[in-house]
Amino acid sequence: MSAAERILIVDDDELTAELYMAEIEAAGLGRPVVCTDSREVMKVVDEEEISLVLLDLHMPHIGGIELLSEMNEHAPHATVIVITAIDRVDTAVECMKQGAFDFMSKPVDGPRLVTAVRHALRIRELEREVSTLSTHVGASELENPDAFASIVTRSPEMYRVFAYVEAIAASPKSVLIVGESGSGKELVARAVHEISGRTGRFVAVNVSGLDDAMVSDTLFGHEKGAYTGAASGRRGLIEQATDGTLFLDEIGDMAVNAQLKLLRLLQEEEYYPLGSDVPRKARVRIVAATNADLDARQREGTFRRDLYYRLIAHTVRIPPLRDRRGDIALLVDHFVRDAAESLDRQPPRVPESVYRGLERYGFPGNVRELQSLMYDAVSTSRGEELDLSAVEARLGIALDTGTGEVHGAAPGDDSEHYSTDPSAVERKVAGDIPPIHVGSRFPSLEEVEDYLIDLAFRKSGGNQTQAARLLGVSQSTLSRRMQKRR
Repeated sequence: MSAAERILIVDDDELTAELYMAEIEAAGLGRPVVCTDSREVMKVVDEEEISLVLLDLHMPHIGGIELLSEMNEHAPHATVIVITAIDRVDTAVECMKQGAFDFMSKPVDGPRLVTAVRHALRIRELEREVSTLSTHVGASELENPDAFASIVTRSPEMYRVFAYVEAIAASPKSVLIVGESGSGKELVARAVHEISGRTGRFVAVNVSGLDDAMVSDTLFGHEKGAYTGAASGRRGLIEQATDGTLFLDEIGDMAVNAQLKLLRLLQEEEYYPLGSDVPRKARVRIVAATNADLDARQREGTFRRDLYYRLIAHTVRIPPLRDRRGDIALLVDHFVRDAAESLDRQPPRVPESVYRGLERYGFPGNVRELQSLMYDAVSTSRGEELDLSAVEARLGIALDTGTGEVHGAAPGDDSEHYSTDPSAVERKVAGDIPPIHVGSRFPSLEEVEDYLIDLAFRKSGGNQTQAARLLGVSQSTLSRRMQKRR
């Protein structure tokens, strides 16, 4: 729950009202305000942005039913929970007819009160999110374009992602950003933070491989003397990101034992620094990112299912660069200018063959790979035109300057080429790679796929990353394909 939620407690018994306030504050559910005079209630509701009202039914001056009717008419945005000492069905029914969200009988113990308040605020939050999402459907313009200025795109798919980010940015719930390596997950996470309006910092950490002890120290911090060598206390990243956003990158590679600590943090919204017996409230929004298949990791037992469901309150899926090829030319020009500026030189002219050729390349490394490629090409270019050989050497492909076609071998490579002649009978390659026959028996798609995988591994010397690049797929996709063959 957001600590900014305003909760109005209306009860003529000052002691009861203060007890309710103490329970709500201890649970970190919002900022409660007490009103013991029913004649002042509507004034407070008008002046404050009240999210929730705890309303006593029987009070002097103005009764709870009358106040409920007034609030339903003049402050419909406020959720009302009625609390009364009279436990009668007809009274409860009347309150519900007047628009009450819930009805509780006195005495109300602390845990029950906290549960009711938390539930009411969650329902309110969901209703607000649905309303926001509905206003974004079909929206032609973004409300916060500056937040996405660092993401170079004209892709409709990406603009749909931006619209969704705008819709969920203000929510206190966790966000999981899913996308291949290099697709721009951290840029989207920063946009979520910027639009959220949070006053704290954006703090990013790669949690890949962090074990239980490292997670505790990195995220939660420690007290002086917590362990041998802890000469002074250390603020964890959660504290550094107070009232802000904590971005956990590569969450799919987090150690299983460490996942349990993160789960507790999300469930209880509090944590213990190492060496401390006093819990601290976690006033931070968690945004996580992964390029892993978390469904598969759950089946393998390497990712906790309960943590997964805590993280996916909101899920953002970023399309890979190969699914938005219309962005490639735009990104090429952007990165060429960027690289030239950093090298203090004029941007070289980009031949059309580069645009056409790159649009046919798979880009397993996505935008980050293209950025690196263009920087390297600009660095090695000495004339007014971008050096094609640098691009070809990095990708292991040839760009035909006449047609812009991408060929499977780099210039000077005398290895086999793929014949388009249907009369070709057989191609044999070295080693134990089976021949492909065309004519006497047409090969199946699986046979051709197996052949190309084997050929890619032979050309890359068994390096899976390079093989994936030659095939134009991500390393994880190639790994899954190899597992199916076993």
